[in-house]
Amino acid sequence: MMYTPYPTEIFQLPERIIFVFEGGAHVWRNIWLDGRQQPKDPNPTYLGYSAGKWEGDTLVVDTMGFNDRTWLDAAGHGHGEKMHVIERFTRSDSNTLRVEATIEDPDYYTRPWTVVTFATWYANQEILEYICQENNRDIRHLVGK
Repeated sequence: MMYTPYPTEIFQLPERIIFVFEGGAHVWRNIWLDGRQQPKDPNPTYLGYSAGKWEGDTLVVDTMGFNDRTWLDAAGHGHGEKMHVIERFTRSDSNTLRVEATIEDPDYYTRPWTVVTFATWYANQEILEYICQENNRDIRHLVGK
């Protein structure tokens, strides 16, 4: 979800960080900060199971427990349920979040690989509801029904 063109809102609570994504209807992600371990046999989900910790100014997130129903990018690069991702979130300046993700999936890739992207913070913005319909309007009146 961090690689879509849609905005994300991030909430930091004492025991977790929550990412709310505009681009996926009703999609949010919990990153647990309470010291819990990864589950031994997680129920595979779209965003996986994330446990994080702070290393200085960097949030390090360990995620596993993915299902195989998503792509890693718009080009359609796939992954399997054995995928394991380590992300590092760092604010490189007051308006920029650097996101580095190392992906390991022995069923799809011969070795781990890393990708880096950046998210820009914009003041006084808010995420909107996302519905895959024409401008969120009821268009029945346009088709005579």
